[in-house]
Order: sequence, then structure tokens, then C-alpha cells
Amino acid sequence: MLDPYELTVHTLTLRQLGSAEHLSDINGLPLAEVEAGLEKAVVESAVMAARGNYMITPAGRRFLDGVYPRAFAALRAESAVTAAMDAFETGVNRQVLTLTTDWQTIEVDGERVPNEHGDLDYDNKIIEKLGRVHEKTYRVLRPLADANPLVDRFLDRIGAALTRAEGGETDYISGVRVDSVHTVWFQMHEHILRLTGQERPE
Repeated sequence: MLDPYELTVHTLTLRQLGSAEHLSDINGLPLAEVEAGLEKAVVESAVMAARGNYMITPAGRRFLDGVYPRAFAALRAESAVTAAMDAFETGVNRQVLTLTTDWQTIEVDGERVPNEHGDLDYDNKIIEKLGRVHEKTYRVLRPLADANPLVDRFLDRIGAALTRAEGGETDYISGVRVDSVHTVWFQMHEHILRLTGQERPE
């Protein structure tokens, strides 16, 4: 597994630009550990500081490319993990992508147009479907979550976004300025790809 320093640098591959607080929210490390990791990473040129935010550098990515095979060797060797990843890509991930498109657009006279979210029944049905897919994803990704608890943390954050959407905060489905379902799902997908050494499907 990743040590706190490696995890801090890794988290910047999931969120391209973020503060220490943002990274701590994602990876669950104490803020002081994230701040110490970022300070070290800046000195080692793995991370670049920019007005209170940070971004990974090419040197940081090369560092992680050397870390991942060691850190995740045992996980990558498990057949249950490979099967779970296949099920994720061909099943729940495709369903979430389709539901996100359905959330952002609506069919009118045979054409897809932007969803203005005036039809609450339409929106609520999509939120309900996302909830069912979310529950299924806990089961699909169980082998990965058992080996890497951060996967469960991502799923819990997606659940929190769904709860807020159910309460009327609809930005929490696909908004880019909040930890929406879409935003956190993207981060989780990137994380599990790096765990398993796979490429993001086109």
C-alpha cells in the first residue's frame, strides 16, 4: 500500500489542482500529514505550489509510476480484483455514464437537448436509479475495497452526494464546483485504475 507521502502525491492525480484541505478530504489523511507530505513533495519537485493549491509535476508522475507496481503488486495478482474491475467497467461504470448523460440532457421531439430540470419526476427517477447503481457498486468493488479501504471512502462520498441531491441540492449529481456524484465517481475510477494498473477505456 501507499505510505502517507506517496498517498498525498497520488491524490493529486485524482484532483488535478487542490489545497491540502481538498486532498485530506479525498484521502482521509490527517491534514497535518498532508501538509507535511506536500512540503516534502515541493522540495523534491514532485509537486508544484500555486497560490495555496498544488498540482503534480511530470517528476511526480514518474515517481508514482515507480511506486505503483511495488505498492499494488499483491492486489494486482488477485483474480477476484481483476474480475471486479471487469464487472465495474462493463456494468456499473457504463450505467453511471448513461445516467449522467440522461441527467444533463432530455429527449424532446427525438433530439437530446439540455435538461433545464423543470421536470421533477424525470430528475427524481434518475436519482433513484443512481442510488440503485451505487448500492450495486459496493458489491461489485468489494474485492478492491477489502484490499484498499480508500475505495469504500469514495463510495461513501458518492452516497453523501446522492443524499444531498435527494434533498433538492441537484448540483450534487454532476456539478463541477462541488463533490458531486460525477466528480467523486471520476476520482474513484482514476484511483482504481491506478490500483489495478489498467488504462481508462476510450
